[in-house]
Amino acid sequence: MLLSEQPLPVEVRPRFQELRVVGRLAADLAAVRRLLVRVPNWVGDAVMSLPVLTGLGQFFPQARLTVLAAPRVAPLFVAQPGVADIVPYPTGPEKWGVLWGLKGRFDLALALPNSFESALGLWLAGVPSRVGYNADARRLFLTVAVNGRQKLAGLHTVYYYLGLLKVFGEVAAFTPPTLSLKEEEVVAAQEILAARPGPTSGPWVGLSPGAAYGPAKRWPPERFAALAQALIDDFGARLILLGGPEDREVAAQVKEHLAQPVLDLVGRTDLRQALGVLAHLKLLITNDSGLMHAAAALGVPLVALFGSTDPRATGPFTSRATVLYHPLPCSPCLKRTCAEGYPCLTAITVAEVLAAARHWLTEST
Repeated sequence: MLLSEQPLPVEVRPRFQELRVVGRLAADLAAVRRLLVRVPNWVGDAVMSLPVLTGLGQFFPQARLTVLAAPRVAPLFVAQPGVADIVPYPTGPEKWGVLWGLKGRFDLALALPNSFESALGLWLAGVPSRVGYNADARRLFLTVAVNGRQKLAGLHTVYYYLGLLKVFGEVAAFTPPTLSLKEEEVVAAQEILAARPGPTSGPWVGLSPGAAYGPAKRWPPERFAALAQALIDDFGARLILLGGPEDREVAAQVKEHLAQPVLDLVGRTDLRQALGVLAHLKLLITNDSGLMHAAAALGVPLVALFGSTDPRATGPFTSRATVLYHPLPCSPCLKRTCAEGYPCLTAITVAEVLAAARHWLTEST
């Protein structure tokens, strides 16, 4: 095993045995020299797919691996071991030109998203061996399909993606999602933090109050503010607000309820800069979001707040997390909005989150 590998959990193994591989590769594994992976379109999903890339490196040590990635997630793969090339995959009509430009360049490709378009794109790129789950009526465009994905229901999404590797052989072990940073990115993030006015001591604590999915994932901003004040009072915490441009409104609402200034980086960093900042945190308190998965893959302690989504499927894949989740009879509804006032989210109290934060902030003191 590699240093960071783990055995596949015993409850996952029989599920993988129920998957069925249909079709044949155009060449045997040893002949594959150029490998393309169409990765998921969202940051959290892309992070959860990282074990597939590591597994491919073990099945195809002789191959050069390229990822085809939406611009929003492409930066995740910049420093990833085993990833040789990154091809941005635009959302507009120009994507067809990108696919045409890939013709004849690859021996084998995987479509990790379940979408029809992801399989069609690999076919348009002329890849002779195309692998993916038999989903969304796309079997025609896959030379090798994996049937029985419903058998993986209830498992974490990490294992769902890993199931595709059954095409190439037994999956007995895997490497959990792990993100890599360049040294200069870590140093640059330290400089961002050093420029913050105010106290020069106290733990760095990140707050991620947004979630692109919708308000059913967002703990109320006034509670984030009350929590922030408690962290300042109890720990002298130096607080950082994190998120993308779409989270600026909710970040502003958090700041409206705060008497003390925080370092607001929401919409002010690119993804690689945000990863560098995450690496310096003592703790991140976050909704179910892409930043949650990124922090988990960097080994940052987490308190993760769940509402309409299911932490069994999309929770942080790490032992260094406290997940707060109060399921109701309707949970997980997976809805973006809630006519009932988000009772699953509002059931999470400030005191509960503060207690979870205290555990991580005092773990080494």
